Amino acid sequence: MPDRMIVCISANPALDRQLRLPVLTSGEVNRAVRAVALPGGKAAHVALSAQALGAQVLWIGFAGGPIGEECAAELARLKVETIAVRTKFSSRVNLEIIEDSGRITEVLEPGRAPEATEQAEMLRTLGDALRSQWKGAVVAISGSLPEGLDPAFYVSLIELAHNAGSKVFVDTSGEPLRASTRAKPEFVKPNRRELEYLLGKSLADIDAARKGAKQLLEEGARSASVTLGPDGIVWAEESGGPVWLARPPRLKPLSTVGCGDATLAGFACAAVNGWRGEKALRFATACGAANCLAEFEGRISASDVQSLIPQIQIQTI
Repeated sequence: MPDRMIVCISANPALDRQLRLPVLTSGEVNRAVRAVALPGGKAAHVALSAQALGAQVLWIGFAGGPIGEECAAELARLKVETIAVRTKFSSRVNLEIIEDSGRITEVLEPGRAPEATEQAEMLRTLGDALRSQWKGAVVAISGSLPEGLDPAFYVSLIELAHNAGSKVFVDTSGEPLRASTRAKPEFVKPNRRELEYLLGKSLADIDAARKGAKQLLEEGARSASVTLGPDGIVWAEESGGPVWLARPPRLKPLSTVGCGDATLAGFACAAVNGWRGEKALRFATACGAANCLAEFEGRISASDVQSLIPQIQIQTI
């Protein structure tokens, strides 16, 4: 893979505690049969997926207290280069409960907004590096913003990256997605539910998802995909161009958590390689499907991706 780096930005990282148990019974004492702590937040999953694909990856995020330190240390242990911007308030902990049936329950803590000086440190560190040793990097901004952090923070990140000559890929939701889309990133990737919230209407079928992706282009994004779970991915590659539908093979997932993040990593790696059209979409879709087969989110196998690529069905819609 070319030397250009993929820089994964996390404004709201977490330590994910994953519990496995036979069945979750509400209102009762539940005893897990296995518990593990994993580096969390969408940007961590993107970084791990891109690294598995052979990309040069860096994760930069806010990290507060022992939880933030543990999250950054786990990423470093997994050989992901990290830059932790220290914050006054502790990073959050998310809980992921996986039952033997495959049903997943997530409990996500709210994050605390970093202080103004901490935000400025993130922007300074990122800007300096994108203009020097990370020049030409693809910047992937993933995940929610902590409570109290203005969506304009993502706009600042996008503008900073563009001014440094970087392409920007965004995967977020709600008002941060709206603000980010208007800042004209190269690529946005909401899922069906996130785009329904943004547009204020149901996306009940593939044609509605197609129209939704086209509307994101009208709002400012240069390229937009909508992930639809097992129904596949709709991708409006560029304004005036075709809209594609990619369908993965039916799989029995170990977990679907992180599939969208692996998909974003696939699109980012495709951009680094200069892949377009069907080749890029087939690769990104295979990455998302490979995450279904991974023991932990983001820990995809490059060999699984390669075996899945020929099984992806693609058509224009």
